[in-house]
Amino acid sequence: MSEELFDVVFFGILQPGKDKETVIQNMAAVFKTDAAKLAPYFAGGRKVIKGKINAQTAEKYRGALENVGMVIKIEASASSPATTAETTGNSQPADTGSSETPDNKAEEGSAIDTSGISVAPVGADVIENPVEPPPAKIDDISSITMAEPGVDVIENPVRPAPQEIGDISDLTVAEPGSDVLENPPQVEPQKIDDISDLSLAEPGVDIIENPKPREKAKIPDTSELSLD
Repeated sequence: MSEELFDVVFFGILQPGKDKETVIQNMAAVFKTDAAKLAPYFAGGRKVIKGKINAQTAEKYRGALENVGMVIKIEASASSPATTAETTGNSQPADTGSSETPDNKAEEGSAIDTSGISVAPVGADVIENPVEPPPAKIDDISSITMAEPGVDVIENPVRPAPQEIGDISDLTVAEPGSDVLENPPQVEPQKIDDISDLSLAEPGVDIIENPKPREKAKIPDTSELSLD
């Protein structure tokens, strides 16, 4: 019994968080080819990266391609024994020519000829003969003028009603620096035990008894280095 064959298929979907240009560069590094030749694979639609291979080889391709950031699907090949067995009972006469359409051939090929493809300069308009939108009709605006900078352009703005203030004739202002809190809370000083036997070390003195010796950094031999 013949071994079942599979296709390694890519639909242009990338792993979450992956950048398209980075994925193309990674794929080019894996297959040791020019990144420009791989651009058609990322144009959308079903693309067969490698067709008619066994399951073990297909999984190797899937692992390598998903590692660079692509989402890969393994599908049974159209020419595999399982697929052929399903179509054996068809009563219609078989076509003596190739059963593959031009689109299928393009999908199942492991490489796409992109020798005639070039990349437009950055910022170039890649749409040939773009549709020019008709200009919008503007009515007569000769009577319109612009206000001076800073002018309030809202006509008849809503003025909020001023807040009503009661009689404040009996209020006075305290002198600058005065304590305006009446009967401020008294803070009790913290109780400190007898510290008459304590003394202060001289400035710069190491107050840690028996400090751990510091390990000196090992300096490599730099005699052969120079700034010339």
